[in-house]
Amino acid sequence: MSRIKIITPFYDLEKKGLRESGFFFLEHILKARADLHMETGSKEYEQEMNVYIAGLLNSLINSDKLLSEKPYISPFDTDVKLWLDNHPGLRNEYNVYRDNADFGLIFLGLFLGYNHPGSYHNKILSNSDEQGRVALYYEMASSALAHLQGNSVSLVGVFQALADNMPDILQIVRRAATEYFEFIEKISDGSIYHLEKELENMDNEKLYKTKIDEFLKKYSDYKKNPNEKLRTEVISMAEELKEMNKKFQFDCRSMK
Repeated sequence: MSRIKIITPFYDLEKKGLRESGFFFLEHILKARADLHMETGSKEYEQEMNVYIAGLLNSLINSDKLLSEKPYISPFDTDVKLWLDNHPGLRNEYNVYRDNADFGLIFLGLFLGYNHPGSYHNKILSNSDEQGRVALYYEMASSALAHLQGNSVSLVGVFQALADNMPDILQIVRRAATEYFEFIEKISDGSIYHLEKELENMDNEKLYKTKIDEFLKKYSDYKKNPNEKLRTEVISMAEELKEMNKKFQFDCRSMK
């Protein structure tokens, strides 16, 4: 059914034998479904979708197959439209919409949130509906294929089912990637707590050093030009520093 063949062999260290990589992905897609209480069978084309997604994940083993000679893959609809305007035809529409949808599914399923907040991609696409875009491209691929080969072709239904169930599909892929494929590193709640505390301590330390610099400058100003306003500010800053660090010492009586 899928043009991505599930035939790449690998040696399973746990089971001590050769296995097909595509069936490995399929097995764990089904496990992810079970974890999320989305077992196959409640919706049409679910078995076919499982096989399609497994094949797509399997293609990452040789990622050049996913991207080679595909200049039309882009996060921008204008780029996709421009390429199709210059290369018209139903066959091209089918390939372009399918490949962009496949790439989008992998991007959102496995690499969600990798962009730095200040990155160009994050700024330009921060308000775009990436899930909706991927779903729409699968729907357009389904329509193009139906015009090319008729509605009886199974992939027509698979693409439409992917479009209709995109939030669930992405949830399944993320679960499988995190729990079984180790594509996404898991961080325990305890590790997150300690990481947050460490970052908080680093921020506090940086703030404390800044306050010390400000205090020393203010105290230097007071020594050069003693007056009640500067004296009050120095004492106030000293009390604030004592709150931040119990070891901080400053005798305010010296300023009388």
